Amino acid sequence: MISIIIPCYNCVSTIKRAVDSVLNQKYQHYELLLVDNRSSDGTIHLLNHYKERFPEKIRVFHEYKRGAPAARNKGLSAARGEWIQFLDADDELHPEKLSRQLDLATNSMAGIVIGNYILEWIKGKKRLHLKRPAMSDPWEGLVTSNLGITSSNLWKKKDLLEVNGWNERLTSSQEYDLLFRLLKNRSEVVFDEAFYTMVYHNRNSTSKSTDKKKLIQIVRNRINLRREIKEYLILTKQLTANMNRTIDTYIYFELKRNSPEIFDYVKEYLKQNQLEVPWNTMIKINSRIALRKLLYYIQGIYNSPSEWDLRRNLS
Repeated sequence: MISIIIPCYNCVSTIKRAVDSVLNQKYQHYELLLVDNRSSDGTIHLLNHYKERFPEKIRVFHEYKRGAPAARNKGLSAARGEWIQFLDADDELHPEKLSRQLDLATNSMAGIVIGNYILEWIKGKKRLHLKRPAMSDPWEGLVTSNLGITSSNLWKKKDLLEVNGWNERLTSSQEYDLLFRLLKNRSEVVFDEAFYTMVYHNRNSTSKSTDKKKLIQIVRNRINLRREIKEYLILTKQLTANMNRTIDTYIYFELKRNSPEIFDYVKEYLKQNQLEVPWNTMIKINSRIALRKLLYYIQGIYNSPSEWDLRRNLS
């Protein structure tokens, strides 16, 4: 059985799309766990409506600690399935997503199925349709954020419980923190080449001061995770010269692409930390960032989270 867990916070406008994509799955031996996370827009009434319509399939829970990680852990603790499908309330699954990935999992010793996904980046009436393929090397994919995403992957419950599930203290980088702990715990990985998950990203407008503080914390979390990965690879004698450059290049890329918004933080970090990034790679990154931002300004979509595949800057 697969347990599908959807954390729900003020998602009246999107939850139907997510739930319908579950109900339309070719694989039907599943349970759907809807976890309300202190919604205030009537979400809970909609969740209860689904529960009444499909009582044999759907259960509804409440999690009062704020944040998707806490809601996912609530669902994980109640899950009856051997496999876990986490699904965000604004995403959707291809009808054959579960059946395909379960076949891949059962035909291997995998604890994680890494899935590709399609990203719909939305700002007002403008849309950007992007395919995000995963990397075939788990550690390189982990470092460069190319190891799937929450909704595109399939997770073995046993492996998740062994690492204590999601880190509820983190405000960002939660899924890659989880993937890091799973890889450290020697979870086996298998890759799904199909693009069977649709991820939607709506850019919400908030104050610049709030954005700046949040952005610094997001960047700090991403960098700290890569530093932890490097320390682990050094400790286990797995750090190669190429992987060291990959980690430092990711950190440099992350800093430079956010430099206009958090210039002082970036300047101080680069002053205090020496990164092993070749000059030609630095030039390539800066040139492509400038070009990409120009294109996004023209299109009216700026600073997309998926700017482009970092792999282009590593060659």
